[in-house]
Amino acid sequence: MRTGHECLACFRQQALNTAEMAGADEAVRARVVAGIERLLPELDSNLSPPENAVAVYARIAEITGVADPFAGVKAASSRFALELRDEVRARIEASPDPLYAAARYAIAANIIDYGTRRKFDALHALRTCLDRPLVLDEYDRFRAAVAGAAGREVLYLADNCGELVFDGLFCEQLLKLGCRVTLAVRGMTILNDATLPDVRACGLDEHWPVMSNGTGCPGTPLASCSEEFRRAFARAGMIVSKGQGNFETLADTAGPIFFLLTVKCPVVARRIGGECGLGPDRLAGRGEMILIKGKE
Repeated sequence: MRTGHECLACFRQQALNTAEMAGADEAVRARVVAGIERLLPELDSNLSPPENAVAVYARIAEITGVADPFAGVKAASSRFALELRDEVRARIEASPDPLYAAARYAIAANIIDYGTRRKFDALHALRTCLDRPLVLDEYDRFRAAVAGAAGREVLYLADNCGELVFDGLFCEQLLKLGCRVTLAVRGMTILNDATLPDVRACGLDEHWPVMSNGTGCPGTPLASCSEEFRRAFARAGMIVSKGQGNFETLADTAGPIFFLLTVKCPVVARRIGGECGLGPDRLAGRGEMILIKGKE
């Protein structure tokens, strides 16, 4: 996906929110706003929003002097998710189709996102996710692909902290069906995206191989990823892509990719809705849950 004018407005709001999260006073917040205004004309509209976000957040860090303003909310998100893990695991195991239930929890947990303009109630989303239908639901194709990937490598592209715990419950179900799972996270800190230390803090590195994608982008721009990651991506029998950032950077990439996310942005909603024949009354970027197959 390319960066449009609506993305620039979102960057402005994100900059102010991040400066406040960093504890910046009014004078520093004003400098952040001015600095981002100077930066926006320099961004490459041919790049995806997550790729341009790298420069935006680097400038915010430079002005505020706070390298990781999301450290506190990342830790809080992980604690929140870990407290719910046993309850959610029990619900998954008690469901008629544990893989589908785990997928729905993982998708619902994608609402834990501090990089969007809209705020959501994560606890409510998780506790009601089995009662709400997916707006786009290609689970039958997904289930068939899992059966075909049994014994083969499944590359799971994680997104944010907190939801990472529910990704782990989903991966447990994939393992039970014979898949070999490798979990991939960001290579460097940005926003509330999960990195290797976050995986270790949740104990998920004890169950399957974990790797970074080698970037500090809140997505998976293959051209910028490490050679090790690109090799893993190319050999995977199936790729599970979680979250908006991964969708924005991989939407035009052909391969055995399934996108699982909550849609929190009208730009992403229009892209997906247009391709799938859904109007704004069905898909508007208000937290709709989707599971779709990517390009062949």
